[in-house]
Amino acid sequence: MKLCLLLLLFCLCRLGLTDEPSPGAPDVSDPVDEEEEAEDTDRSCRGGRVFSPEEHQALGGAIERLGLQLLENLPIGPQQPNVILSPLSLAFALAQLSLGARNETEKLLLKSLNANSLPCYHHILGSLVPHLSNTSLDVAARMYLRRGFEVRQSFVEDSLARYQSRPVPIVSVEEVNQWVENVTNGHIPNFLESIPHDVVLMLMNAVYFKGEWQTQFDPLETSKGLFYVDTQNSVSVDMMKSAKYPLRLLVDPELEAQVASFPFKANTSFLIVLPLPGKGNVSSVLPKLNISDLYRRLPQEKTMQVNLPKVKLQYRHELQEALTSMGLGSLFSGPDLSGISDQPLKVTGVRHASTVELSEEGVEASATTVVTSMRSISLFSVNSPFFFALVDDASLAPLFMGIVTNPAPNNDAIFPSNKLL
Repeated sequence: MKLCLLLLLFCLCRLGLTDEPSPGAPDVSDPVDEEEEAEDTDRSCRGGRVFSPEEHQALGGAIERLGLQLLENLPIGPQQPNVILSPLSLAFALAQLSLGARNETEKLLLKSLNANSLPCYHHILGSLVPHLSNTSLDVAARMYLRRGFEVRQSFVEDSLARYQSRPVPIVSVEEVNQWVENVTNGHIPNFLESIPHDVVLMLMNAVYFKGEWQTQFDPLETSKGLFYVDTQNSVSVDMMKSAKYPLRLLVDPELEAQVASFPFKANTSFLIVLPLPGKGNVSSVLPKLNISDLYRRLPQEKTMQVNLPKVKLQYRHELQEALTSMGLGSLFSGPDLSGISDQPLKVTGVRHASTVELSEEGVEASATTVVTSMRSISLFSVNSPFFFALVDDASLAPLFMGIVTNPAPNNDAIFPSNKLL
């Protein structure tokens, strides 16, 4: 299985800009009246402090709520049947922006991040980067600055120290696109068509995941099958199959859905929530989802027959409308970003691009213990719309999540479909 996300891009423009910025290297300045209260507030979070598993899991819950809220506000339908996003990447981007936010803008950003109950939010989030080096996940960040644009030294230093976001000058759209392509292992080429002249700062965050199933799917067993898009239409897909797959599976009566966890090597799991036939759809499940709670309640593995669609999907979307619905509309009008620069700034775009690929790749795990789950189920067949999340086993943070309503959107529909299996 391969999951490659993002890019997530925040574009900030200087308000009232009429002329091209003067040539030269980006200027980094820091006024004498730089705030010192924040320095005192988070001093206890510094000094090489090691955060507890409970603190990492509290952060994981905050990231989960952020991702689910965004997912609920993204459009899905025949023209856009699938949504793929990285709550982790969004958290990194919004958190970095909040380092330069002040007053009401900072409060709104921290509220959206669910950070108010986590005094050391930035430090805990930043500590996830080295922690995730034990998984198959790579995180890259970069801060592009327009030549001549003055940015506060404190913002540059905090961005680098907490989120490894290095400042580099904007040279050309080709150079930016090359960086994106490199850090996503070639999966997201030509990310930007152009860079508007009034954009003075771009906060970029890329996440790349390539994992191996603990138990592989045999490519020789993959065959054509039907995926029921709705009660009227289905599409033909390549279906990965296994007659004896070790799976953690439960039926949640409140969600009216099956919940399954596919383990990966390197401390991650692929969680699927599949609504029961005739019991609602994925959208109706979202408001009731609690990924970390489901994860904790999953029983031990049980060997069963599994069918899982083999998919390769791409997703690109501007997030301004969704973020506005989440209460962050002021970012795009008159935010207080005076912690970044003395010059007035606003966010002019938030672009998101992702790809997801599910394939047979994986290494067979050692023998597993088979126990009886809360309900005897001998078949788990993912042949109708589902929610997924790639979860870090330690922090329970969702690295990726999404909704798949049509794994083969380019295939012609087969109809009528008179039942969902």
